Amino acid sequence: MFRIEMLPAAHGDCLWIEHGDAAHPRRLLIDGGPSRTYAALRARVLQVPTAERRFDALVITHIDADHIEGVVRLLQDAEALGCTFDRIWFNGRDQLDQVPDPAGQPLGALQGELLGLLIADYERRTGTTVWNVGWPDRLAAIDRADGRLPSVDFGPGGCRLTLLSPDHRRLLALKDTWRRALEEAGIASGDETALRLRLAASPHLRPLGDGLGADGAGPETVEEPPVAAPEAELDDALGGAGEAGSAFGSDASEANGSSIALLLEYPSERPTVRLLLAGDAWASVLEASIGCLSSSAHGERLTLTGFKLPHHGSVRNLTAKLLRAIDSARYLVSTSGAVFGHPNARAIDLVLAEHPGPAAPQLLFNYRRATTTPWAAPERQQAEHFVAIYPPAAAQPTVLAL
Repeated sequence: MFRIEMLPAAHGDCLWIEHGDAAHPRRLLIDGGPSRTYAALRARVLQVPTAERRFDALVITHIDADHIEGVVRLLQDAEALGCTFDRIWFNGRDQLDQVPDPAGQPLGALQGELLGLLIADYERRTGTTVWNVGWPDRLAAIDRADGRLPSVDFGPGGCRLTLLSPDHRRLLALKDTWRRALEEAGIASGDETALRLRLAASPHLRPLGDGLGADGAGPETVEEPPVAAPEAELDDALGGAGEAGSAFGSDASEANGSSIALLLEYPSERPTVRLLLAGDAWASVLEASIGCLSSSAHGERLTLTGFKLPHHGSVRNLTAKLLRAIDSARYLVSTSGAVFGHPNARAIDLVLAEHPGPAAPQLLFNYRRATTTPWAAPERQQAEHFVAIYPPAAAQPTVLAL
């Protein structure tokens, strides 16, 4: 059994993955969406029997708010909810300082610092070591000089995860941006007292407590801002402009460049499922890593069961070269279109144009909104030879079961 759920996370990512024994599956969680959609993630946790709320890994791909804020809330709620994590993968200040850097400067950014504080709290509270367990030197990064991609095998009945992003170069590029963001927030790197005060003063990052909620009032209401007009597109959390007229593969956000991207293979022994979970990674980094894999090294496309498009279907994180390196049966698009107006129509058009066929590709959206409905018409699907799949109802996840 294998299933991936794209939880409703507004303009962000929150991927819930189960595999193995259907009665008692193993679980992975990748990202937690923005703070205002945390109620959906918490509700999904509460669907699991209390004794089984254990995750093989919690992966926080990078420090943008639409990926990290829900995890900040979940880690504060973890004890009340009975959640445990064997591994928590996230590159924070200490990990970035491990990357060889001629400047040798320490660094920090507010959201990353807060998350690092909470991971350390989790380790102290549970008496377990979880932070980046499994990766060489506990750093989730690729050393291009080594020529190999690091991977973690979860053992019999589990999956194997191979790191495709980031590499050392992209983590080094994040350092100055991280430092500037922390300076603007008026917080010194590693100042635990100031960080806890900032967390306490951020109501949108509060935990919700046990099954009845912190105040007994039940889950909060999730509201989203309207879709931004193309001429008013906003910047990502740590840089990058609106993409109207942007070139394919032109993402310049250091935060996105540092995103953890993974090739998931299940089962690890003889995989029948192969997913590329790209976070918000740069196309150029993914291209380089795919080129290191055996099939691609021999000029063959990497065969995939599914490809979670990077950066919610942005043109800035896709290229024809990247799409020509893979042969995917499905393309997953995680976004409501809020804030940034993703997915970009040119990006989806490129995906369909570069799909090798002959089977019709599936486009899986986790919202049916103004930015995703252009692909809903059966006439268009028939004419352009694809299938579009949407969640069965509002506020429900899109599920890929294999």
